[in-house]
Amino acid sequence: MTGRELSPPRRLRACASCVRVKAKCHFRQDNRRTHICDRCEALEKECLPQTTSNLRKPRKIHQSKEFVEKPQDVVATPDDPNDNQQTLEPGKITEHTQNTNSKTPETLQPPFGLSWLQATQILNIFRQEYTSQFPFVLIRSDVTAESLYKGNPFLFRAVMLVAAPLSEPRIIKMKRNVLAYLGYRTLVEEDKTLDILQGILVIVAWAHKCHIGNSQAVNLACLGLGYAHNLGITQDTSLSSGPHINTKDSYIAVLDPKEDADSMEKKRTLLGIYCVLSILSTRQSRTNPLQTPYINGCLKSFSETQDSPSDSVAEHMVRLIQMSERLSEGFGDPYERTLSRPFAFLLEGTGRRFHSDLSRLSESVAYPNLASRSQIFELHRLYLLVRLYEPAIIVACHPDEGVAQFYYLLICLRNCLEAMQSFFELLLGLPVEIVLRCSILTVDQALYVMLQASRLLLIETHEWDVESARQTLDLSAVLGRVIARFEEAEELRKKEIRNFVDGVREEESGGGVSSVTMVVKEVQWLKYWFEANTQGRQVGDASSVEANGDMSHNGAKPRWSVGLLEEMPWNITS
Repeated sequence: MTGRELSPPRRLRACASCVRVKAKCHFRQDNRRTHICDRCEALEKECLPQTTSNLRKPRKIHQSKEFVEKPQDVVATPDDPNDNQQTLEPGKITEHTQNTNSKTPETLQPPFGLSWLQATQILNIFRQEYTSQFPFVLIRSDVTAESLYKGNPFLFRAVMLVAAPLSEPRIIKMKRNVLAYLGYRTLVEEDKTLDILQGILVIVAWAHKCHIGNSQAVNLACLGLGYAHNLGITQDTSLSSGPHINTKDSYIAVLDPKEDADSMEKKRTLLGIYCVLSILSTRQSRTNPLQTPYINGCLKSFSETQDSPSDSVAEHMVRLIQMSERLSEGFGDPYERTLSRPFAFLLEGTGRRFHSDLSRLSESVAYPNLASRSQIFELHRLYLLVRLYEPAIIVACHPDEGVAQFYYLLICLRNCLEAMQSFFELLLGLPVEIVLRCSILTVDQALYVMLQASRLLLIETHEWDVESARQTLDLSAVLGRVIARFEEAEELRKKEIRNFVDGVREEESGGGVSSVTMVVKEVQWLKYWFEANTQGRQVGDASSVEANGDMSHNGAKPRWSVGLLEEMPWNITS
């Protein structure tokens, strides 16, 4: 066996002296052993090698095409059931991705340490008990949990987060995980898919169940609005003419009705984004940023097709939201509102027309395809009546503002009292399962009406018999029944958790405050505040602790939506 021919000697690195002055460094063959370059030899200087050890930067490994096409494999959750489900730091997501990307589809496991059996159960819970509350994201019955995870990974995570009957500490960890995954898909991968938009919609619709506060819900809703614009579903593109220029900076997909078989699904999602933006805008006394005539076009498509019973429910729900938008527009922009502006809307013919249009819309609830949701629709109608008469409450609460008060004001107050009474009777008659699954829509309505009722029953103005009003609507008793109802919902939630995790790993069995418990605490605080004001007690009396136990009044006051005039000094928690 002959020896291999020796490789040529490696070129020497430039010496330290030449590098320092940025001079060309050359070694003659006979000077290589003594390590002296031509320049140092001519200058009679000591020729020393460089002391640095890194010769070059390591070669970058670019992401493979398979990785880009399969963002659902990028899981920010550990698949090991013995892991503690901690959220990965952004810097570790890429490393974790490389470890999980090598898995085959057969070995994929659902995130959050769930099994496929558990994921299937949660998906069925969402279909049967959540979709009817907010029917703008539908998952077909033939779609399995595995196929949903592979095809719509973010929607899968959103459904698991909202509908999973798990303990609150674990839900909080899941929330952080889902938001980290959302950030990766949107900011790193820059995905523009309906999967992202539908997942955002599900999370915002049940934000209170996921420990997502108002500011985070607003951020997510606005992110969803931006995605809707980028997907090209916020305007009718069926009449678009001419080729679409798709440059590097303009990446908006234009829909073609002949080619896009999922047009109705996109319209349904757009209507859902419109609804949550309206709710959050009303909560903050702002204008809905999604104001487009295309909403009416989507509603027309739903009324014509009626592919499923949920189409009628979604259409009617959006029309009620549009009635709420009419009220906000009639009351005026927040920056130019005065006490007289909303009250003038109530007194003029516009208020009467609104009442008649709302009554006409409510008559359609008797249709067979809407009968199953008649209670929720009637709650929404009564809530809109309370909003309509809210300017009368404001004027009556501020007689010193100079707004003329006359007999019609008393009529408005009585009508508002009747609407509140009917609202509470209907709310307390809802099944406890609906109370537990209710979306952001119903929760906001209930808290709003309870707050306005407390203000109405504290009005002391000329010719307003406040004692008779308090006998008509015993608010303390009503709030006590509301508290008991939500406590029943909390017990049902705990029972479902025990049944779901029976024999399954659940490390964090206790701790954390659920959204239902938070509502109970807020209503307890309102009940105490109302009773203190009717009895002439100070809210900060020592008896408050005895009356409400763990209701810490030092810094634990609820942040209420105060209605029309955010800047007016009538926040009850002040």
